[in-house]
Amino acid sequence: MIKKIITICILLFVTVSLNAREFPICKDYYSIKEGEKEQKEKFLQKVLKSEPQNVECMLKLASVYFRTGKVSEGFDLITAAYKLDPKFVKKAKISKILDLALRLSDLRQRANKSKDFKLWNELGDIYFDMGIFKEAKFAYENSIELNKNQESKKILLSICYGNESDLKSAKDILVEVLQENPDSFYANYYYAKLLKNELNDKRWKIYMQKAWKLVDSAKLASDGQREYLKEDIVNELEN
Repeated sequence: MIKKIITICILLFVTVSLNAREFPICKDYYSIKEGEKEQKEKFLQKVLKSEPQNVECMLKLASVYFRTGKVSEGFDLITAAYKLDPKFVKKAKISKILDLALRLSDLRQRANKSKDFKLWNELGDIYFDMGIFKEAKFAYENSIELNKNQESKKILLSICYGNESDLKSAKDILVEVLQENPDSFYANYYYAKLLKNELNDKRWKIYMQKAWKLVDSAKLASDGQREYLKEDIVNELEN
């Protein structure tokens, strides 16, 4: 998870003027209290509006963005700061994720320009593997809009919606996939999970039983994954 990668080092200056010289580099680690996030974000945005090339402030605002779920915006700010002053950014604590920020920011820009659904999928897969479902959802939505014939990405998008607590959208996508392909193993499996564990819908067993019939022939990454899924299906059906 990105929260494990990024260390936040923001200081709140309630009565400070918008002078960059009064905005010193963090030399220690500081936490951000839940109620202070919005206040810090607005303050830093105000600084940057007055001083758009204040690299130090850009990095501080990027840190706040990560804490408020605006991951792409944070990566974009780090990238922009790096282009203005590479040496400064490399010496900053946030440089630990500089390579990741440059790579993902560039990938998103290329996907936007080229309208290549494969680039959106690449971006979505990276975010999905990191557990950043909001950004993965955005990427998969763009990909599917360009190419609707993507069963696997629709299922991943459904999982993203589920993790974002948008259960209706998660359900609608799985229903769509099942209408297109009733023998989709993952669509049956995740639809059963959703119906049972989130929506308390008794119809879940029909889809889990169907998943059991399909699991041996499903295209999976490894035999170990197949064994895990078989054990999980049996556990769901017996409990």
